[in-house]
Amino acid sequence: MAENLAKMLTMIMVMTVLAIMVMEAQPVDSAFAIPFDPCTLSECIARCKKILGPKFMSASCVQNGSKGSLCICLG
Repeated sequence: MAENLAKMLTMIMVMTVLAIMVMEAQPVDSAFAIPFDPCTLSECIARCKKILGPKFMSASCVQNGSKGSLCICLG
């Protein structure tokens, strides 16, 4: 039983490493947050594209506890 678990965990680890290698993580030049409440993804993307221009890579909304929402921009 323990051997099967070890083999399964090893296989999961190998598959994870291969997936990461295939997807090739891209370096980010800048990352910043904009206070934005309520944060909608479409508006967040629009603001990030306006600020970053062609360097825009992605945007997402996150909750900042009781302080509201943040728009996270990567570029």
